[in-house]
Amino acid sequence: MAAPQFTAPIAPVNSPAGASPSLRSLFPDIEPACITAVITHDLKAADLYKLDTRVKDSEPTYSLSSTGTFEMNVSRHKAYKVLSSILFPLHTYFTILTAHLPARTAATVYFYRYLTHLATLASEYEWATVLEYHTLFVNRRRNDMLAGSYDGWGASDIGLLSSHVYPHRKQISLSPKGAGSTKKSPSPSSEPCRNFNAGKCESPCAWKRPHTCLAPGCGKEHPFTQHK
Repeated sequence: MAAPQFTAPIAPVNSPAGASPSLRSLFPDIEPACITAVITHDLKAADLYKLDTRVKDSEPTYSLSSTGTFEMNVSRHKAYKVLSSILFPLHTYFTILTAHLPARTAATVYFYRYLTHLATLASEYEWATVLEYHTLFVNRRRNDMLAGSYDGWGASDIGLLSSHVYPHRKQISLSPKGAGSTKKSPSPSSEPCRNFNAGKCESPCAWKRPHTCLAPGCGKEHPFTQHK
């Protein structure tokens, strides 16, 4: 993502009594306490599932909490196993913030930049590492928003990307998929690393595959791009 231009901080919007009736009326399917947590920046990244109205369509189970109240078990939603499990409630999160903020702010632009950024990362890198990046990124932005700054949503965090995401690019295929091919694929432990052969994996291999050339009959310790 391109670095955003500097914008003056937005004065924090005080909501001592929680979400206003007008804001609550815009999101009738979201618990008022969750709306309040969003606009006061108390909602953690791990709790985004609370904004996912699809949770209500599932068959919940209940357990007794330490305070003696019954709580809905939404563990499968907390897992965030796929991109859509994040994007759906994240859209709602940003919509609530946009409705709460003063008109004509650049925050909405930054919100949509982050949605695009997240989807792009998920298409190129292992989802578990993208989710870890997302969790840390969102919680950092919560601190920024407490000070009235929203432009951080419009720029990627290079430090987090380098340590959590970039080493875990998805495996790529260097050969076309042959329809009807009956050749047995080599076992994961013996097949040369395809990312290494594309020049996109450092030693030691993150997938524990041999860093040897994919060229038939070669097997030397250089990538396919350097095969002669």
